[in-house]
Amino acid sequence: MHKVSKMPFGWGKKKDKKGAQGSLASAELDGEEDDEAPTIATSPIDIGIEEDPEAEEMAASELEKKLPWVELRMLVGSATDKDENVGNATTVSSLGQLTLRSGNRNPPTVLFGGPVLCVGSKFDETDEGQSYFYTKKMGHDEESASIYVSSGPAFPCPDIVAWDDDGKLCAIVIKGRVSVYLSEEPDFVMIGTIVIGSSSDVAVISLRFIHGVVYLTTKSSVQCIFLGDLDGGICHLDSYTLASSNVPMLPSKSIVTDYTSLTPPTIPMPLNHPEVLGYQNGSLIVSTITGIVAIPLGFPLLRIGALISAGRDHYPKAEMWFDAIPNHDHEALATFLERRGVPGLALNLNGISLETTIDICMRYGFVDRLEEVVDIHGLNGLRAIDMSRGVSSNIFGLEEHGTSIVVCVGAFLLGFGRVELVRRLATECLASSSSSSGDAGKQEAFLLAGLLLSVNGSDAKRVIRRSVESAEDSSSNWVVGPFVRNHVL
Repeated sequence: MHKVSKMPFGWGKKKDKKGAQGSLASAELDGEEDDEAPTIATSPIDIGIEEDPEAEEMAASELEKKLPWVELRMLVGSATDKDENVGNATTVSSLGQLTLRSGNRNPPTVLFGGPVLCVGSKFDETDEGQSYFYTKKMGHDEESASIYVSSGPAFPCPDIVAWDDDGKLCAIVIKGRVSVYLSEEPDFVMIGTIVIGSSSDVAVISLRFIHGVVYLTTKSSVQCIFLGDLDGGICHLDSYTLASSNVPMLPSKSIVTDYTSLTPPTIPMPLNHPEVLGYQNGSLIVSTITGIVAIPLGFPLLRIGALISAGRDHYPKAEMWFDAIPNHDHEALATFLERRGVPGLALNLNGISLETTIDICMRYGFVDRLEEVVDIHGLNGLRAIDMSRGVSSNIFGLEEHGTSIVVCVGAFLLGFGRVELVRRLATECLASSSSSSGDAGKQEAFLLAGLLLSVNGSDAKRVIRRSVESAEDSSSNWVVGPFVRNHVL
């Protein structure tokens, strides 16, 4: 438990010599008309109570000199077996005062509790102020305020600090900018930030984590933020406006069924200072000044994002929503899934192209799936999507050609030990050189065989010899082939 102690207004003024009980008793006596009414309870109150004005003034003066402080407290349970039916009794234990980094220069005025303590200082509402995070020292497990130290640099005093249920994710709102931090001892690092609205002056009223998704409200809108891969070091954030009072109440098309992209439509809804309460039956429950409202989250992209954020156990349910999105939008959906940190799910989309499939496999290391793609589509399928073939650039008078996708895929597979598949690709390249590809097939076979030399020397030399044996000295643009045949082999 964290406590910020402030100096109350009018501190040090003299009090009425009569206490609260004395005043109440006197008022009752003044209104009493029955002489026989008992007066025993009133007589002892004013007798024997003598206050020392000088002592009161001295105590008030000492407290006025003391600046506000932060005191850490801990709830201590005292439950026993006999107390199970009665309830747990708890007491409060003080852990001492926190040593603030700013000292007495910036007295604490704002405190945000949580797994990592945040203490801020602001002189007034217009002041930006400054804040620090405070964490335990490494290697100290005891409960004491003396082991808490500031962590990280100073930052402006936040408007909202919210934590998820697991105490790992922390969202900090500063003037319309939401920054998400990952807390894993001993690290506390920012993994992403996003601006809400078109201006940083948009004030966020409430913010809450629900099943891994950040839901927030402004004065007239409700928005959600999907997080990315928390283990990848970079977390991609995507924000969508769920409801707003700044859109027409009667749109020209249906807000539920008609859409042309993966951007969820904004539901027109009268909102007045909404605050997020929770999630129930597929809708976000929000409280407003006029009452409780439910915002439906039935749009396919919202369902997919929410289920992925809820954890790996919900991935199969997320895949069931893929069919609700047209195939021509699957390329964009694959990008959304990559940003959520689940590129493997993107490979299950029916509408993604062969280029996207190979790109995802090579960037994220899905070797088995790439091997399956090569087996199914073969050499002709890879060459059909080879965008580098025939593309050249002239830099400083030197013509450079792009590397064949067949060689790129072969090198990638060879790096993961798929030797037999690469040898088969090289052989297919040689067979194709006698038909339409010509020298291009020989060059691909030569490069793949060169890569195979380190793992399978005999087969590699055989492919190299076959790829250069028929290379023409004069008519061919491939100068490496004739040189290897005449001077190396």
